[in-house]
Formats: sequence, structure tokens, C-alpha cells
Amino acid sequence: MGGEGTSVRMRPALLWSGVSLLLLLAFADALGAVQRTFYSPSGFVTSYLEAIADHDVRAAVSMPGAAPTPDALKQAGLPENASRELLRSDVLPQLTDIAIVSDRKLASGEHHVAARARVDGRPVTATFAVRPSGSVLGILPTWSFATTPLSVARIAVAHADSFTIAGHTLSPRAAAPGQPPDAFTLSADYLVLAPARYDFGHTSAYSSAAPAVVTGVPGRVVETTINAQPTPRFAAAVQKQLNSFLDQCARQRVLQPAGCPFGVDIDDRVQGAPAWRMVAYPEVRLHPGATAWTIDQSGGVVHLSVTVQSLFDGTVQQRESDERMTVSLTSVTIRPDGSLRIVVAR
Repeated sequence: MGGEGTSVRMRPALLWSGVSLLLLLAFADALGAVQRTFYSPSGFVTSYLEAIADHDVRAAVSMPGAAPTPDALKQAGLPENASRELLRSDVLPQLTDIAIVSDRKLASGEHHVAARARVDGRPVTATFAVRPSGSVLGILPTWSFATTPLSVARIAVAHADSFTIAGHTLSPRAAAPGQPPDAFTLSADYLVLAPARYDFGHTSAYSSAAPAVVTGVPGRVVETTINAQPTPRFAAAVQKQLNSFLDQCARQRVLQPAGCPFGVDIDDRVQGAPAWRMVAYPEVRLHPGATAWTIDQSGGVVHLSVTVQSLFDGTVQQRESDERMTVSLTSVTIRPDGSLRIVVAR
């Protein structure tokens, strides 16, 4: 009887011990899940990437070690004066299918976490350096980026003074004002989120460029050039102005029109004033020069009508001749008001 009583009394204790053990195991499992999800290097990097996916720039750059301070940029070997103009949500692409590929722990305690995702449907990969920064309650480790995960896009605009992205127009000269006034290629550094993909372009009345793409790489400078080329409208405007210049030359009633690319020498006596008339205008084909657009030598034809008296025998003849000429433009620039300034080679 005594043994039976003792057994009955022990059953609740054993039951509660089992329940407690199960609760402890469940808590440990939950704690492990929380640690893996939120308090691990992989979870830390995933949170950063999810902020980009949510187009939450503030959350992304507010993560420990992510802020692009001058000291952080210098430590990462990045330009300290990079513009922040592209740290905005409306230029970010669609980031999906985020996954951690690997988490490699170094002897220093630093982790290199490799991740993959899709940016506007295109696969990208990136590796982030993460280090421990403390703990919560002494059991949940916290993390920080060892170097800023941001990237710097070095954007050059050739033959134009602006570029476009996501409906915005930006000027490299505004971001880097120390460039020469006559620079025909402008460049500037811009902070961008990595591994986001950015599509740049240029469109204006007189020039356009094919899309230029860069994908940010954590802690790296990535470069691209937006190569603006003349539009048919630009060529037509230059052609019109060149034709007008040649027409003004043709109105000069002299054998050597001043400042003009054509003229003749006649040894005999000229009677009356010679008359010029354009027959074929030189074709405008614009090429980029060092500081402006240029036109290489292009041929044209001008007609001369003049009465000439021979110094040898006194005979008088009417001279009608097509004279060939060549024209070069050493500089074609666009003024701030949109008008053109052309300089004809002498």
C-alpha cells in the first residue's frame, strides 16, 4: 500500500517535469529560430536586402555600419564627397527572390555573407562583410556591417551636361562643381545601394544616348559612361546655320569674301562686281571634339559670275565657273538659351 501511495504522489511531479522539459525545449528551439532569423549574420544581411526590396532607403542606410559617413567611406576606400542624390526610393529597382548563399566565418570573427536576388528580373549576387557588435540579454548577438554595404557609381556624361534616371534629370556639374567650364565630358560620384541596378540615359533636343547600366557592388566604385550623340534635329539646326553663313558669304560682291571658305584669284582685269551663288552646301556630319562638337572638312560648290578683260589682248569675257570649296567647323556649342554657336575654321 505504501509503495502505491508513493507512486501516485510522484506522477504529478513527473508530469510537470516532462511539461517543463518540453517547454524548455520549445523555448530553446524558438530562441534558436529567432537568433537564426534576426540575430545572425545571414538574418542581418537579409534585413538590409528586404529594406531595399521595400524601397525603404532610410531603413537600409540606418542599419549598423551602413551609414555613408565620411569616415565609413574613407575606411571602405570610397570617395568621401560622393553625392547622395541617388539615395532615394523612386530610383530603386524591384528586388525579389532574396536568398543567402553562404556565411563564411573568418578567424577575426568577421563573417562574409553571400546573397543572391533578382533585380528587375535579372540575377545579381553580392557579398557583405559583417561583424559582431554586442548582444541582447547576453544571449542574442547583434551585428554590424564591417564596411559600408553601399557602393559609389562614377557616372561620366560624354558630350552633354546631364543624365536621366527614373524620370529625373541630374547634372554631374552640380554634384562635382570643380570641373572646367569647357569640359565636354562631365563626371561625378554618386552613392547607391548595392546590389541595386540603375539605368541611366540622356535625352534632349540636340542629343540622346543609349541606356547605360550599373549594378552597385558593396564597398566598390562602379563606373559607366553615358555617351550622348547628336540627333538629326541637331544636325539639321547646324546645317541651317552653316547654310545661312555661306549665303551671307555669297552676298559679298568681291573675289575673296572676308572670313569665308571660298574665293578665287584672277590675274586679268575684273569689270564690275563679281557675283556668287551657292550650288551645293557642305553636308554637316557632327563629331565630338575635345571641348565641343566639330565638323571635319566637308566639300561644297559655289558658282562665280564675273566679267573679265584680258590684260594681254583686251578681250572681254563673261566667266561662269563652279568653284569647289571645303568647310570645317572647329566648334559647335549649344548656348544656355538653346541657340547655336558655330566657329568656322579659317
